Amino acid sequence: MESSAVASRHALAAPGAYRRMSSALASDRRKAVVPRAAAPASQDAARKKIAVVTGGAKGIGAACCRLLARDGWAVAVNHRTGSKDVADGVVASIVDAGGVAAAFPADVSVEEDVVAMFAAIDDWALAVDGVVAGLVNNAGVLNGPNGCKSVEHASLEDLNAIFAVNVAGPMLCTREALQRMSTKISAGGKGIGGGAGGAVVNVSSGSAVIGRPLLYAMSKGALNSFQAGAVDELAAHGVRVNAVSPGMTDTNLIDDIRDSFDLAKIPLGRFGTPEETAECVCFLLGDAASYVSGANVRVGGGRPPGTFLG
Repeated sequence: MESSAVASRHALAAPGAYRRMSSALASDRRKAVVPRAAAPASQDAARKKIAVVTGGAKGIGAACCRLLARDGWAVAVNHRTGSKDVADGVVASIVDAGGVAAAFPADVSVEEDVVAMFAAIDDWALAVDGVVAGLVNNAGVLNGPNGCKSVEHASLEDLNAIFAVNVAGPMLCTREALQRMSTKISAGGKGIGGGAGGAVVNVSSGSAVIGRPLLYAMSKGALNSFQAGAVDELAAHGVRVNAVSPGMTDTNLIDDIRDSFDLAKIPLGRFGTPEETAECVCFLLGDAASYVSGANVRVGGGRPPGTFLG
């Protein structure tokens, strides 16, 4: 939820869709929110663009939130409930710099959470006179509850936990964002149409090709396949989709190997920063990349992601 400091700064009420979510919505996991009425293109063009950033409380996600706000986006900072204080800090930093942001709790692996989060963002969009025009699928987990990293000790529980966040989460969030961005004319109350278009950026990884850590790498490979299959469909709705594939980036995801990693594997000789990946995300989400869709940009300091040729 939006902190009191943020609410007073913008005279906005905290998003309340979580409290108002109907029992019917909670029981029907596939039911989409009622689409907003279509607005004339000129009207949508004048509204503030909203970027939804999943996993926006920390690391690359937090850097994306701050840099997108710098570029003029209103930012919906998604976070898990356990990261509320950190997410509120990201929101406060954006507001203190003169930007517009609010925090929205949701576990992206849970369909009801995703649907409710976008419903809450709809409420907030009305308050800030904004329209959802960007989505950054950044939320991700490296390990499952058992820490499985090999075929020998393969754990279906770990596989399901990682894929739920890293693959199902982006698919669900993209579905909900598409309902708001689509430029198609709404027909039959299907929840599609009347938007002004937009862009999606998936945060993938070079691990998808390198193959390590095993289950994480598998999930990022699946995310890349999801994008490849979605390019044509999303283009028909006026929505671009691209990806960034960070290399070794200085976040808590590399805490267990930070001291032992051989920096000689990276031509630039150092770890990347979250902001360096976020700059690429901002480019792909923005108008400067208006003819870019289906790209997967490696942000790895020159370290190749590997090859399927051997």
